Amino acid sequence: MLVVLAASFFSNASVAKVSSLNVSPKVCVVSEQQELCDLELKFKWQLSAASDVCLYQQDTQLQCWQGVKKGQLSYKARVQVETIYSLINPHTGVSLASVQIEVQTAYAKKKHRLRSPWSFF
Repeated sequence: MLVVLAASFFSNASVAKVSSLNVSPKVCVVSEQQELCDLELKFKWQLSAASDVCLYQQDTQLQCWQGVKKGQLSYKARVQVETIYSLINPHTGVSLASVQIEVQTAYAKKKHRLRSPWSFF
């Protein structure tokens, strides 16, 4: 029983839990002429306790905050593929929360047939 209490104490000690991490917009639509998508992303997040945190785009650090409980950031992004943004504790490297920006195409890709439509083989 002592082991269980110690484990629960240390799992909650000095670890800030994210109660919310939101980004808008979450989807980017690209046209046939343009492969990249330019977005004005708006991030909002809130922790259950004040902590040091950094926002990352994939492996690139965007901005850090010290001793804060909540925050927001407007960020101009250029994305081509699905991109993950993460809120990370800089001291421990622990990811507190992540959100993903999806990239969708506004056109239907043409399918090429390997054989003629009249072929039986």
